[in-house]
Amino acid sequence: MSVERLFMEYLVGVLLVHSCLAISSSNVTDLSALLEFKSEIKLDPNNILGSNWTKAENFCNWVGVSCSSRRQRVTVLSLRDMGLQGTISPYVGNLSFLVRLDLRNNSFHGHLIPEISHLNRLRGLILQDNMLEGLIPERMQYCQKLQVISLAENEFTGVIPKWLSNLPSLRVLFLGGNNLTGTIPPSLGNNSKLEWLGLEQNHLHGTIPNEIGNLQNLMGIGFAENNFTGLIPLTIFNISTLEQISLEDNSLSGTLPATLGLLLPNLEKVGLALNKLSGVIPLYLSNCSQLVRLGLGENRFTGEVPGNIGHLEQLQILVLDGNQLTGSIPRGIGSLTNLTMLALSNNNLSGAIPSTIKGMKSLQRLYLDGNQLEDSIPNEICLLRNLGGMVLRNNKLSGSIPSCIENLSQLQIMLLDSNSLSSSIPSTCGALKISGFWIYHLIHWVEASMPT
Repeated sequence: MSVERLFMEYLVGVLLVHSCLAISSSNVTDLSALLEFKSEIKLDPNNILGSNWTKAENFCNWVGVSCSSRRQRVTVLSLRDMGLQGTISPYVGNLSFLVRLDLRNNSFHGHLIPEISHLNRLRGLILQDNMLEGLIPERMQYCQKLQVISLAENEFTGVIPKWLSNLPSLRVLFLGGNNLTGTIPPSLGNNSKLEWLGLEQNHLHGTIPNEIGNLQNLMGIGFAENNFTGLIPLTIFNISTLEQISLEDNSLSGTLPATLGLLLPNLEKVGLALNKLSGVIPLYLSNCSQLVRLGLGENRFTGEVPGNIGHLEQLQILVLDGNQLTGSIPRGIGSLTNLTMLALSNNNLSGAIPSTIKGMKSLQRLYLDGNQLEDSIPNEICLLRNLGGMVLRNNKLSGSIPSCIENLSQLQIMLLDSNSLSSSIPSTCGALKISGFWIYHLIHWVEASMPT
């Protein structure tokens, strides 16, 4: 055997030894980091980590741990919904191959460790539904591959970090349900790949930046239950990818664009209730053929309920209560066969309850109280076999209560007081009493008795 061949075999052997040592050293680093993580868990109600996370088993086979097939390095740590209590160990920052960290729905407390910034391969950070507090660490901006940040339902304080706009791949940002203050940084409009933006249930104030309209891949926007004021940027209603808009319970004002609905073919849920919005409800909303929920209640809308509302065939919830709407209930509303809740309470609606209401076969809750509705309660209402609640009080209804009401076997509450209805309750209502039916029927403060 030649000297050259002997030397080459020696060299290959040395390289293999060094390679094995390097891999072994890396594995020891991951093992050590996981054991340090385990040591910070003070409560493991199902003893999952206690029984499974032991040196007797390869850590790549531990519950919640996934490793790369070639290098056997930890790529995923997912311990969601396990009732774990404790703090997040800074040694997690040593899991240098980690791609996803998912600890949602546990009871981790303390601060979010700045060592997260060492994880330059991290794409998903999912820590929602815990008890984490303090500021969102600035060093997180060094995790340049982050695509998903979900820190919702914790106790984080401070402002929304401006450096979030430095994350070029960010697609999902959920910060709702914390104690964040300040305003929405306009720089968030630079996150061109952002698809879901949730900032609801914080203490944010100011106006919604026009730059949010630059997010042309946005599918969901959630700013509900804050203290936002001013106008809703019109550019938001031009984002054709939008599926959900949730801006409820703020102090937003102004009107909705007349063209609302023309450019939103994918819209499924609209929540604008509990604001100070005014003007008419746009007719073009009927173009949103995928709309499932429409909530515009407790605003200052005027005009009529759009006559083409019946075109929204997928609609399940329609809430327009607490506005200043006039006119009659459109007959086309009977085309909403999937509607489960209709709330038109506390407006200035007049005319009769349309007989076409019989078409709403899925209806479970009907709220028409606090209007100026006239004539009798239509017999067709008895065809709504899924109806569990019917509130028609404070109107100008007359005549008697339909005897066919006995067909509504699911009915639990019926409020009819403050009308001009007959004071007698149909004897057939006695059958409903057997199934636990509660009826409130006060006419001019005269109490009517249930038949025995």
